[in-house]
Amino acid sequence: MEGWVKPQFWRYVMVLLFFSIILDTASSVTHYSIPEEMEEGTVVANLASDLGLDVKTLSRRKMRLDIISNKKYLDVNKETGDLYILEKMDREYLCTTKTATTCFIKMEVILENPVRIFNIEIEIVDINDNAPQFRRDTIHLDISESTAAGERFSLSNAVDPDIGSNSIKTYYLSESEHFDIEIQTGRDGSKFADLILKKPLDREEQASHNLILTAVDGGVPARSGTASIIVRVLDTNDNAPQFDKDSYTINLTENSPVGSLVVKLNATDKDEGSNSDLLYSYSLYTSEKTQQTFSLNPNNGEIRVKEMINYEDFRIYDMEIIATDKGTNSLSGKCKVKILITDMNDNHPEISIKSFSSPVKEDVAVNTVIAVVSVSDKDSGENGQVDIHISDDLPFALKESSDNYYELLVSEPLDREKVPEYDITITVTDRGNPPLSDNETITLELLDVNDNVPQFPQTFYTIPVMENNAPGASLSSLTAIDPDLHENQYLVYFIIEKEIANTSMSMLFSINPENGNLYALKTFDYEIEKEFVFHIEARDSGVPPLSSNVTVHIIIMDQNDNTPLIVSPWRAHGSEVKEKIPRSTDKGTLIAKVIAIDSDSVHNSRITYQFLQNTDATLFSLDQYNGEIRTMRMFSYRDSRDQRLVVIAKDNGEPALSATVTIKLSTVETALKTYTEVPLEYDIFSDLNLYLVIGLGSVSFLLLITILVTIVLKCQKAKPSKAAPPCRNSVISERNSTIADSTLVSNDAYWYSLFLAETRKGKLVVRQPVPKGARYIVSSIPRSTGLTETSDSAASTLQTASAVTHYTIPEEMDEGSVVANLASDLGLDLKSLSKRKMRLDVVASKKYLDINKDTGELYILERIDRENLCPSKSVMTCVFKVDATLENPIRMFNIELEIMDINDNAPRFRRDTMHLDISEATAIGERFSLTNAVDPDTGSNSVKTYYLSESDHFSIEIQTGRDGSKFADLILKKPLDREEQASHNLILTAVDGGVPARSGTASIIVRVLDTNDNAPQFDKDSYTINLTENSPIGSLVVKLNATDKDEGTNSDIFYSFSLYTSEKTQQTFSLNPNNGEIRVKEMINYEDFRIYDMEIIATDKGTNSLSGKCKVKILITDMNDNHPEISIKSFSSPVKEDVAVNTVIAVVSVSDKDSGENGQVDIHISDDLPFALKESSDNYYELLVSEPLDREKVPEYDITITVTDRGNPPLSDNETITLELLDVNDNVPQFPQTFYTIPVMENNAPGASLSSLTAIDPDLHENQYLVYFIIEKEIANTSMSMLFSINPENGNLYALKTFDYEIEKEFLFHIEARDSGVPPLSSNVTVHIIIMDQNDNTPLIVSPWRAHGSEVKEKIPRSTDKGTLIAKVIAIDSDSVHNSRITYQFLQNTDATLFSLDQYNGEIRTMRMFSYRDSRDQRLVVIAKDNGEPALSATVTIKLSTVETALKTYTEVPLEYDIFSDLNLYLVIGLGSVSFLLLITILVTIVLKCQKAKPSKAAPPCRNSVISERNSTIADSTLVSNDAYWYSLFLAETRKGKLVVRQPVPKGARYIVSSIPRSTGLTETSDSAASTLQASTTTSSSST
Repeated sequence: MEGWVKPQFWRYVMVLLFFSIILDTASSVTHYSIPEEMEEGTVVANLASDLGLDVKTLSRRKMRLDIISNKKYLDVNKETGDLYILEKMDREYLCTTKTATTCFIKMEVILENPVRIFNIEIEIVDINDNAPQFRRDTIHLDISESTAAGERFSLSNAVDPDIGSNSIKTYYLSESEHFDIEIQTGRDGSKFADLILKKPLDREEQASHNLILTAVDGGVPARSGTASIIVRVLDTNDNAPQFDKDSYTINLTENSPVGSLVVKLNATDKDEGSNSDLLYSYSLYTSEKTQQTFSLNPNNGEIRVKEMINYEDFRIYDMEIIATDKGTNSLSGKCKVKILITDMNDNHPEISIKSFSSPVKEDVAVNTVIAVVSVSDKDSGENGQVDIHISDDLPFALKESSDNYYELLVSEPLDREKVPEYDITITVTDRGNPPLSDNETITLELLDVNDNVPQFPQTFYTIPVMENNAPGASLSSLTAIDPDLHENQYLVYFIIEKEIANTSMSMLFSINPENGNLYALKTFDYEIEKEFVFHIEARDSGVPPLSSNVTVHIIIMDQNDNTPLIVSPWRAHGSEVKEKIPRSTDKGTLIAKVIAIDSDSVHNSRITYQFLQNTDATLFSLDQYNGEIRTMRMFSYRDSRDQRLVVIAKDNGEPALSATVTIKLSTVETALKTYTEVPLEYDIFSDLNLYLVIGLGSVSFLLLITILVTIVLKCQKAKPSKAAPPCRNSVISERNSTIADSTLVSNDAYWYSLFLAETRKGKLVVRQPVPKGARYIVSSIPRSTGLTETSDSAASTLQTASAVTHYTIPEEMDEGSVVANLASDLGLDLKSLSKRKMRLDVVASKKYLDINKDTGELYILERIDRENLCPSKSVMTCVFKVDATLENPIRMFNIELEIMDINDNAPRFRRDTMHLDISEATAIGERFSLTNAVDPDTGSNSVKTYYLSESDHFSIEIQTGRDGSKFADLILKKPLDREEQASHNLILTAVDGGVPARSGTASIIVRVLDTNDNAPQFDKDSYTINLTENSPIGSLVVKLNATDKDEGTNSDIFYSFSLYTSEKTQQTFSLNPNNGEIRVKEMINYEDFRIYDMEIIATDKGTNSLSGKCKVKILITDMNDNHPEISIKSFSSPVKEDVAVNTVIAVVSVSDKDSGENGQVDIHISDDLPFALKESSDNYYELLVSEPLDREKVPEYDITITVTDRGNPPLSDNETITLELLDVNDNVPQFPQTFYTIPVMENNAPGASLSSLTAIDPDLHENQYLVYFIIEKEIANTSMSMLFSINPENGNLYALKTFDYEIEKEFLFHIEARDSGVPPLSSNVTVHIIIMDQNDNTPLIVSPWRAHGSEVKEKIPRSTDKGTLIAKVIAIDSDSVHNSRITYQFLQNTDATLFSLDQYNGEIRTMRMFSYRDSRDQRLVVIAKDNGEPALSATVTIKLSTVETALKTYTEVPLEYDIFSDLNLYLVIGLGSVSFLLLITILVTIVLKCQKAKPSKAAPPCRNSVISERNSTIADSTLVSNDAYWYSLFLAETRKGKLVVRQPVPKGARYIVSSIPRSTGLTETSDSAASTLQASTTTSSSST
């Protein structure tokens, strides 16, 4: 049934002990009837006796109640069989619809063993337990006070959930003289009331009415409910606004601030809302001037000053103010306002600048006249007397020259650098109360005079410069400041010439003449030049120029750019130093001393010494400061004969530079002993050696003497040549003219920069060649400034004329028209007008007139429009003032021109179109203000009258204002009807009084405002609609349409149900209040209602709303709208997965409320489920298992049972039940593999994890829980469980011991996995463990045999041949084949050239025969290494001693040995070399002395033509010291950006090194032979 509580289905779980159930159902229905609200526990009936059941079997058969479509309100006592109340029942809650006359609860009584079902119906009888209740406690009604008596108003009806006589019976209204009610009865029997107005309302008398409506039902006893009715009386516009006074008189001071409040008018209206909202406006009797002067706030009635008020213009302002309400038919009230103006000092004094000279030079003389000014004030008396002054802190003064004329004089000397310009404010103040003032500011600009010397920020600059700087690098910026302007401020910078060592500063440095940036022109070397001091001059470009200079101190900073030079011990370039020392040298003996020199500064030249390589760190020590190498101990027999020392000499620079020397020391024996065998040590220093040493020393001494003589001869220098001519900065002429060498690119660049600098200063630069020379003259000439000299103004005098010359002319005269002859009228000489610069100064206007200086006539320069000059019509006369000024001497004449008006302007309305909104309810005779026309002309030329175009409804009435202006009122002479004519178009014409007359027109558009005088009307009076039941909610039933001839809100319609429409109908259908659409609101049931009647009201939104009605009847058509229902009567879940086929799982029942085919149903489930449905009795079905179930495939089934009726269209319902399967242990555990091979590295840690062997069992819970075992198997009396273990829970396999590949190589056993089911199931898998080899055995040397850790000593003949097998090393390794492969290597070998070792078989063989130089003892260390990763090794030390094969006896030292030993060979070679060098030196000296030196050519006058002896030199290529020196020279010159060239001297063993500057844009130098430096000079300088 519609509205019932939705059914809730209870599921009961049953364990089926039998495979079949016999269902016994009862087709009859047992009926009971009880009143609602019975107490809990009350017995309804005894079911056991009524149904014929045995009370004793009720509990055993599990008797229960299955309530359909309701919660459980009743239950059965299984002990007594009584049906009793479990919870109170409320009929209104169970059966919410009042249309149902009966209310039933349906239930089923179910018993099991066997199953029996009984249908029970309980009828709930209504009692009067509910009082009537209104939907809203308060009902609000808005009723217009203009509503006629007898009007009806719908009220909300009360609701009583009870039915029949217990429902609402009647209504009562509280006592009221204005209202009564009338009770109506609806189609469904419901009662409602209409409120009837029996007496008209007056809002101003009583704004609201409070009523009480009471609803009473027909129960016994009767119940009632009340609602409050609040009637709000809506206002109609029936009261006109009223002012507090009829007239107001206001005193107002002239010149009151714009926006200041004059008066605030207040009008009141007894109405409310928009009817009491007032709008203030001027009436048409208020003059245009008054409306321009004062503003009226239309909202609050404030009158404020709109523009400045002048007592001299108007003294009295009259106005009429209208207050109009905003009601539909607006009403208005009027008052008059008179404003009296009080006079005050309201005219400011005025200043006029008659003459002003600006700019002037800053050295202008004191008392010079700068300007002439005049002052005036329109006021009279003290208000017209003025005082003039300027600021006291200005160097100016005011001096009165004549009446109201003043001169501005210079009172103190001026200085543009302190104040470049003056803003001079001249203030004039009158003597009124309060005083008024005015001011005029003039700006006096001062012209610069060159009166300031350039100033440097410092008097002395110290600039550090790092040596090896790049040529052209910026050093600093030396900028001077000159406070002057323009050319007086433009500075040029020069280096004041100064020569140092015949070198000009301009060859070393350059300065940018424009910005003072200082640059280095060459690369400086700290070792040659350490500082420079010179001066820089800054000179401005003024006339005459001013200058200043500053001292610049350039300090060259040292850089670590020289590598230390090792001068001792002496060695050939790049060769080793070989020394021999006795082997018996004591500890602390000085072996050698390393001496290095560095030409850098003190800090960078500090040298320290360190061993870079030392054969034996325990044998020698090196002093880091003096470079002495001493022995730290005596030599032992273990020490090698040859020692190699590499010493590094490092300076202290950053970064440090260094040089190295290699000293190879050989030890020799100092004494000879006699042996019985052939001695190896003999006396090496024989007589032959002594003679060779003496010869070598003598020749070396001669060579040294020869070199010294050559050096002395070369040190005799030629006298220096004449100084080179001046270069780039050789300034010959003065500041503005310079002669420069045009052949030098640097000078061209310099003068080009000069050209740019002078041109930027506004000067003219001229370049002229010098006669008979390759130079030119550049001249800088100032351009013409274009300023004329000012004449002495101090001597000028000012003469003024006090009389005023007056002329009268009409406006709009043509250009060029002559007004008068000023020259004759003023008594001036025509010839002097041009010379005295006669001019017109127009006062307060632009220039309309001018003077012809040839004829003296005053003529029209531009047409004059009186209305433009004098816009105010209150001014009767329009006067135009000008001043005629003459100079030398100055005279001024005041001229006034009165401009007469002509009729040159037509009347013009402010708006071309006037819009009026007039209600169609406006009464005849109503007046409406119109905008008046404006005519700029005055007097009779202004507006005279108005005319209106022909109209049936309107006419005009002409009014005259206080100021004589004309305006018109529009008068309604016939009522308006908007529905007949919505607008009226009229033409208003304004005509002036001129001759000929001019006119202007404006369009008046009257829009007739609507009043609500038409009620809405529907298209039909009644509608009949057919509607199918169960139509979708929201579907459209019908769209009603009502129209209203009014417009605006009066035609806006909203739709509503009338009170004659039942509550059920309003619940079932919705009505859109805006568009009249009726739609389905809730589901429609044909079985509940077949006909719905409703009455629709269309009401407009006007102030006094009107309405229309229509009736609608909706006929419901029957359809199949009840869905079949499914009820689960019995359901067993879960069940085991091995449940038998045809077992009953559930019992269901189906039903359908429809009848016929619509009530016949079909039931089914999905075909792919292993279940089937079987009908057991009428509408009862059993759900059976049709196929075997398997939980591992499908653990649970969602079984959807679908029931469908046979209606058209068919309806269906479904119910889904979930069947859960219980697990049975029917699956054996499975391993992923049948065989596992597990590699294990030997030396594993005990307990290490080897692998995880996990089996899978698809069963659940205990059937799924697996336990793992190792199946026992013994190997060599050892069980597998002693070697391995497995975690029984997860199958992780562990090793219980450490395996050794050399002992055990593999294991094979089985592992079993068993589940925990009953009975348990199991499976096993084979495991193969393979032990992997690891390189864990060190090679063992078995040959040659030795005691543990000792050396193997062997003796071999010294005459052993090459390739002889000395020894064989044999090692073995117990690891696997790969790890046991052994290779042999020498770890230590005393002489790598003597022995060889085969890396595979370990054989040691000689690579050559022994010599007398080879040591007697040889020590070999052999390493045997395996092939593992990482590799392991073993070593053996073999000490070999050589012995002679034959022994002889001698009595003395033999003389017959090889006398040509190594020492003798070295001595002979040294003696021959020195002798050859001596011969060559003597020959070269003779050749040089025989040649005459050619006179050197003078270097060209060029910036870098410095003859430096360092640039070219001849050096002896055999001297290491000269090589080192010139290598350092090569580095130094290259860093300076120069190119170093080394050339051999023809027919000699010497060479020439030349330092040539790289391309710098200079000319090529001449023959470099003239700058050749002799080797003797260089040698002597380096030696010092």
